[in-house]
Amino acid sequence: MASVVTLLAGAAPAVGQSLSDGRPVDAAGPAATVLSADSQGQGRLVEAFGDVRHARDIAVIVPGVGWSGPLLRDERGAGRRHPAVQARSLLAEMERLAPKTPAAVVVWLDYDPPAGIDADAVLSDRAVEGAPRLATFVGSLPRSARVSMVCHSYGSVVCGRAAPRLRVASLVVVGSPGMDVWTRAALHTAATVWAGIAPDDPIGVVPHTRVDGLGHAADPTAPAFGARSLPVGGAHGHNGYLVAGTASLRAIAQIASGRPLDRAGAPAQAQPAALPLPSPS
Repeated sequence: MASVVTLLAGAAPAVGQSLSDGRPVDAAGPAATVLSADSQGQGRLVEAFGDVRHARDIAVIVPGVGWSGPLLRDERGAGRRHPAVQARSLLAEMERLAPKTPAAVVVWLDYDPPAGIDADAVLSDRAVEGAPRLATFVGSLPRSARVSMVCHSYGSVVCGRAAPRLRVASLVVVGSPGMDVWTRAALHTAATVWAGIAPDDPIGVVPHTRVDGLGHAADPTAPAFGARSLPVGGAHGHNGYLVAGTASLRAIAQIASGRPLDRAGAPAQAQPAALPLPSPS
């Protein structure tokens, strides 16, 4: 019980800000196209921004705590934490960087995230339950496309659980409480793994531990984890990673467009559009 209390107390500031950070933002871009909707659980929804069928570069955003299908569908007064706003911002940056390459961004919410500050946030049950559906969805995307994951907050736990079965070029985690593994190698993925956290993201106070199924293991941004460091200049708080003008948005767009950053911060040469399917662990 003491472990539960400690973990929840640590998570409280991050989750609280995540649920309340909602200043309206006008992000121009295409209307959402519903790829799937399900009334099960809290209401699940998968939306696309751009033409997924013909896209050569596809980014899949996996949101974290506090979202449901009805909330995702409702864009009235949408702030920077709204996945639709984030998707349009990312798509616009991808198109700016590679205007001749068809691109699309998907918001994948075919799982039931923790609703808020409760035991579900420190347990992995929701991620374990949703991971197979994430892998199935990614497997259904055009094989000719370069697919990248963008996993925010508890969404990074889902991505960590699905990683061995994800046929993707890159896996980006931001504002992560952990991926239920202690090292990047334990993800058993051929994808390039990137991790970043803003200096003032309160999720940084969440204890990185895993005891009796509680907690989500190592900090993916720690050097010992083995992920590449994602630039986060200009990003503020728990929801600022996909805001226009930030280094994090630019970096994520470069990665999703096959232009990973080198150590000096300049884009490297584009990677192949598809990677071999990693062997399941």
